[in-house]
Amino acid sequence: RVVLAPNTRSDAMASLAMRVVAPVRSARTRAASRSSRADAAPKRFGTAVANRRAPLLDRRDRPGARRAARAAVVPKAASDSDDASTEAAAKAVAAAFVDAQVTSGMRVGVTSGAVVSCVLAEIHARVVDGRLRDVVAVPADALAAKEAAVAGVTVSPFLKNDDGKLRPSTVDVLAMQPDELVVNCDGTVDAVFGRPQRPVQPNLVTARAMVAEAKKVALLATHSDGNVIRDFNHLFEPTVTDSDSKETNDGSAFLPLGGKVPVAMRYEDKETFEELAEELDDVFLGDAEVWRRGAELDANPRGGKNPYVSPDGNYTIIDLVFNDPLEKPPKRWRDGFVLFGKKASASKIAAELFSVDGVAAHGLVLGADVAYVGETRADGTVAAREIS
Repeated sequence: RVVLAPNTRSDAMASLAMRVVAPVRSARTRAASRSSRADAAPKRFGTAVANRRAPLLDRRDRPGARRAARAAVVPKAASDSDDASTEAAAKAVAAAFVDAQVTSGMRVGVTSGAVVSCVLAEIHARVVDGRLRDVVAVPADALAAKEAAVAGVTVSPFLKNDDGKLRPSTVDVLAMQPDELVVNCDGTVDAVFGRPQRPVQPNLVTARAMVAEAKKVALLATHSDGNVIRDFNHLFEPTVTDSDSKETNDGSAFLPLGGKVPVAMRYEDKETFEELAEELDDVFLGDAEVWRRGAELDANPRGGKNPYVSPDGNYTIIDLVFNDPLEKPPKRWRDGFVLFGKKASASKIAAELFSVDGVAAHGLVLGADVAYVGETRADGTVAAREIS
């Protein structure tokens, strides 16, 4: 096996294979360790293969105390409508982010999403009135590129031609809108992105490459796990576990990171994919289910009649669904992510994912540099909070 040293990562990025290779246990060893859970959900794919690789991609390069948080912007109430208030919160988050993180001449990476659209509108307004100049947007996918163009912000590609080879370019700061985020006890901020399937499927491979190349990653959110953020303090993991607080899933108490994790897998043909998907199923047997995304929203867990394949034909997307199968109907584990039957961190899940051949990217963001969170309070007022 070949080990990629840190100073060679930029060369390896030509193929977007930003991975450190290390030996891991075989599928047979994993299966033996899970014998006590033989009654787990039945397998859904073909024969497992045992050739594993373990790439690591984690922005948590520093330990630290609990993240500091402060109110960055507190505008007046927008209206009594939740939609109007959350829109005001998104604009407050965008203004706080641009104030603190964007200066003239920057290349700003952007994913798609309502909050990031507000960021693009804010950048455009400041370029027009002269507060900023020569700021360009670097989109992570086609939808983000369209949103930047609609906002009137100059667009620059992430992958650039270097003597016939496409290589990633530098991004000064990446504005990423996650689907769910938490602040861990050690102060690190983790998140999940890439769950929405409409209007287009996410480009997880490019987004992960951009996370790796960005000088700074900023998470921008007004919702977490589909719920409006009413109090940003509920995003902080309690130092003492309160089991009762995990019973709710309405944004009123801390909710561990969990649920669905989108995973991009290399696709050559159906038979090869099913072998790799079966291996992934073996790794998370009893902890999570492997559901393939379909081109239609009502597809079954095998992708339906028309499973999704990326426009270039190289990738498909599966969702790793961390649900408790004993619940009727199944719902996410109280502990969030689970591995080998025990509570697991997002970083452990990421390492296990990348131990499977064929996994090209995942939707876990580990150790973001900063987060801007919009609170939409019960009285209709909104506030933007910075967690850094």
